[in-house]
Amino acid sequence: MEQNSGKPLGQGVRTMGLEDQAPDCEIYINTKIYDLKELVSGKRVVDIGCGYGRNKQMVESLNGEWIGVEPFEGGAHTVKADAENLPFEDNSFDIAIMDAVLEHIPDVGKAFNEVSRVLKPGGLFVGYVAFMECFHEISYSHLSFKALEHYSNINNMTLKKVSGGKRFGIDYHLNVIFYPLPFKMMRGLIASSIRTTIKLKSKLAYLGLRYKRKLDRQEAKRLSSLYYKIECLRQSNGFSYVIEKN
Repeated sequence: MEQNSGKPLGQGVRTMGLEDQAPDCEIYINTKIYDLKELVSGKRVVDIGCGYGRNKQMVESLNGEWIGVEPFEGGAHTVKADAENLPFEDNSFDIAIMDAVLEHIPDVGKAFNEVSRVLKPGGLFVGYVAFMECFHEISYSHLSFKALEHYSNINNMTLKKVSGGKRFGIDYHLNVIFYPLPFKMMRGLIASSIRTTIKLKSKLAYLGLRYKRKLDRQEAKRLSSLYYKIECLRQSNGFSYVIEKN
């Protein structure tokens, strides 16, 4: 018969510090991390899950080549295919886009593998993925920032930048609950209050690191800043990302 260890329910056997949880990339909170216009200028772009093709005109106006991919009829795509089986040759594209698409792919690992295959070395994979959103349409893989890092690493790519903290799961779910009442202004206010609360907690963490744990000012500042970023990421609605093929 197993004996109760006395540990709280849900607490694992590992002790995880901030640096264990943090992705090995640049972390941004409530910040835009790429300008799509700058990235696609003169480039060959595959827009996976392109829907009605909102990026097509922009890419082509900047002398780029736009190829849209959708598994369903009715969009602006030029190729009918799914993300797990892209009908393109290896090293074909400079830029791959999946904007609010990854969570709708049943085999997200295979999709990462395909993106890596069709990207040229040094090519970029950019977009947004849901995390703390509820089930919507048919969503399978709501990815954490660590999942983005993991799938990149095992598919010859590197997560370079991740951004979260503009909106959070809390205000997102309140918006869903209160629909169809207008809630956009409240979402912004709630998200701002969450960031402010976490920032205040990071200031308290700094004091604890300085005067209780006796860390020097620079290290205490670094860790308290990392705490703020990780706490914002942990509760984010979703993430924007920049991933580079090695």
